[in-house]
Amino acid sequence: MTFYSEANIARQITDLCEWIGEGSIAKVEMSMSLTRDLAFDSMKLMQFFAGTEELYSGIALEDWFIEHSAGGRDTIGSVARYIAAAVTLVTRE
Repeated sequence: MTFYSEANIARQITDLCEWIGEGSIAKVEMSMSLTRDLAFDSMKLMQFFAGTEELYSGIALEDWFIEHSAGGRDTIGSVARYIAAAVTLVTRE
């Protein structure tokens, strides 16, 4: 059984965002919005979703994004918490 801490998930999500940003992002912080602060367009968001699904098999972010995209609530911290909760549910089943 693999244990996923929220801190480890946040680190992997941060690394993914830095990779997608191709060096254009100086520092990724937990409070940063994918769309507002990191300026992820639709192509970068698709890369983000695909990369996340590759890291965490069975975890889809589309519902999370629909719920959190308004008002800049699509933060790195928010997605890390969502994945941590989803991974916990998946591993319990």
